[in-house]
Amino acid sequence: MIQRGDAEMIRLTTSDRPHKLYRMFCSLAPLARPDPLGAIALGVAIFFSTMNPHPANAQEKKSKVTGGSSVRSSSAASELARLRADVIEKMKESRAGTKKLLALHEEQAKRLTAEFQQRRELHNQGLISRAELDQSEQALIAATARVEEDKRWITETDIAITEASMRDVLLGLPAMAPGGYSESGTLIRFNGAASWSLSDAGKIEKFFSQTFGHDLPISAFGQTLTHDRLKFDHRGAMDVALHPDSNEGRSLLSYLRQAGIPFLAFRGAVTGAATGAHIHIGRPSLKTAVTAESPSECCKR
Repeated sequence: MIQRGDAEMIRLTTSDRPHKLYRMFCSLAPLARPDPLGAIALGVAIFFSTMNPHPANAQEKKSKVTGGSSVRSSSAASELARLRADVIEKMKESRAGTKKLLALHEEQAKRLTAEFQQRRELHNQGLISRAELDQSEQALIAATARVEEDKRWITETDIAITEASMRDVLLGLPAMAPGGYSESGTLIRFNGAASWSLSDAGKIEKFFSQTFGHDLPISAFGQTLTHDRLKFDHRGAMDVALHPDSNEGRSLLSYLRQAGIPFLAFRGAVTGAATGAHIHIGRPSLKTAVTAESPSECCKR
């Protein structure tokens, strides 16, 4: 007849591999004596044997996991910084090329201006047709548009380079309380407490056009392709190509402060940009852009 203990042994050893409790039992069997104290001693020994003999290992594994996560985070930040530096360098190279192209377009516009004036005189004398004059005028309009587009692109690039280059400086600045204001030689900060979104931009544009008689020179409205390339979250902000110390710039900053609208005003240039001076309306673009799938506000203009 099979005894209970024998049955337990059979159950622990009938699998392909011996159960760990069976191996433990065999190693501790010598402790047992054929009396109640021997059974108690064996039970106590098995209990303590099943406890974690290396509690430090769990902590070590936890430390390794935490350390691994920290290393991955640091690696990702370094890679992002490297990508931004690469984008900035390419933007500087592209800007230099556009600057040369601008010189060619300006020369072409100058030549077409002289040609149009000459043809207008000829038309007034009845020597050429109206169609010939119109053709000359259209060519001049197209050339002028190319010049303005080059200038606009250079301005936008200067602003983007300035914001990207100043990012680490901004991250190192102390936190500012709601309504706080600070001013330095290169930067003006205002942490307006008013609720702000791009849907409020119309009020600012209306103030500016009524005050100065022309449109607000917005260089970037919401997220743009440039901000996507720099991995900046610019969805809730817009950039205005005005020097903060100019008459129009000072007037705009005064309006924004009275309205409680947050802004950053960049005064100086950085390496690779002509000026880069501008007014950033909204919260600083310090966060990493979510993804390229984020809605681009610039497309709504």
